[in-house]
Amino acid sequence: MPAMPYSVESKLKQAIAQHGRGDALAAEPLYRAVLAEQPAHGQANHDLGLLLAQQGQDAQSLPLFQAALKSQPGIGQYWLSYAGALLTTGHPREAQLVLSRGQQRGLAGPAVDALLQKVQAAMTPSKAELLIEQGTAQATQGRMTEAIAAYREAIAVAPDNAGAHFRLGSILSETGQIAEGFAHYMRRAALVHGELPRAQGGPVHRAKHDREQSEYLASTLGLDTPSTALPYHLEDGARIPGPAVDPANATTELVQRWQDSHPQMVVIDNFLTPPALDKLRQYCAGSTIWRRNYDAGYIGATPEDGLACPLMAQIAEEIRATFPQVIGKHGFRYLGAFKYDSTLSTGTNTHADNSAVNVNLYIAPDEANLDPESGGMDIWDVRAPAGEEMRRYNGNEALARDFLERSRAQMTRVPHRANRAIIFKSDFFHKTSECRFREGYLNKRINVSLLFGDRSVL
Repeated sequence: MPAMPYSVESKLKQAIAQHGRGDALAAEPLYRAVLAEQPAHGQANHDLGLLLAQQGQDAQSLPLFQAALKSQPGIGQYWLSYAGALLTTGHPREAQLVLSRGQQRGLAGPAVDALLQKVQAAMTPSKAELLIEQGTAQATQGRMTEAIAAYREAIAVAPDNAGAHFRLGSILSETGQIAEGFAHYMRRAALVHGELPRAQGGPVHRAKHDREQSEYLASTLGLDTPSTALPYHLEDGARIPGPAVDPANATTELVQRWQDSHPQMVVIDNFLTPPALDKLRQYCAGSTIWRRNYDAGYIGATPEDGLACPLMAQIAEEIRATFPQVIGKHGFRYLGAFKYDSTLSTGTNTHADNSAVNVNLYIAPDEANLDPESGGMDIWDVRAPAGEEMRRYNGNEALARDFLERSRAQMTRVPHRANRAIIFKSDFFHKTSECRFREGYLNKRINVSLLFGDRSVL
């Protein structure tokens, strides 16, 4: 390669040094600065890919390893890294092809042989994988009892198969066995995230959150200094004695409002009991479950990443039991939690959910919200079309807004309030309202969204 300009060489050396010290937060922008000037730079692409892979971002590392190999095919490690990333992301045949091409160019050695053995093993389904495939096929056909049995057998054969725990957790919780299903979700989270800490880095809002959470954990756990990498840590998420969802809200007046409203929705304040709200806040603050990045400046947590603690199972169960005339016959389907940066987030896009009923709960304190008339949800009185059309609108803000304008949709804004829940029919268009929250880790806007039922069964 031609000699690099000093500024690029200096940035690369700094990136490598920071990477070697385990400081991904400092190394990543330096690697990206090198690639901004030299997009085809082999080592910068490779080492940034390696850094992302170490953070569990295997899909993001793949094109970087590919670019490194394309730039410098004479470096054997680049063949190995690219083939390894293909294998990790579920493409064993492509990994085998890359290794074969590398061998034709002289690639050899123990590392190549070891990776080839892994590729061959991945291409030969184990008994557990065959049982998982069988269970998935049965679930697709609506044969839930048989599917559950197949997943249970897969776990009996391979107790540490994260995929089997995920699928069993999903099908159990969707068929009414929420507590047991959530336990399998949590087992999946421990298997996937429990061995290695999550290195800091990623988008600006992600890096900022992880830095603030690291400082929070250092303070609450009594550490001397904040760590540069977040450990897999869960706060106490056990069930509470007594109700988690306040039963005082289950009134005939609430049911009447639900039946008469358009769009069909009710707003419930003081949704959780005080002990449940306090415990959920602590769990969301201290647990390193926030694994999902969203471009609009917020991050997310899912059941399979650790959101499915026993307290959340208790809340999901009690929602159905407390509001039977609102939730109806719809069983639990899925949930997610979303945490927004105070200054960097633009909120969710305008969208609809492919479920029957959505329970959207806010847990940030009122004093964190700088605009008491906003910060919650905007919901329109128009339903999204079904099927492929809904997916098109959900993926295109301009298209969704044009549809709402042509439909002469009217918007209702529900402001943020601590411990406020909005229960609404999921297929009405909705989005996060404009929000302005105070800076500070415990002031971040957090909402938990629980989905019930299938849109096709209203």
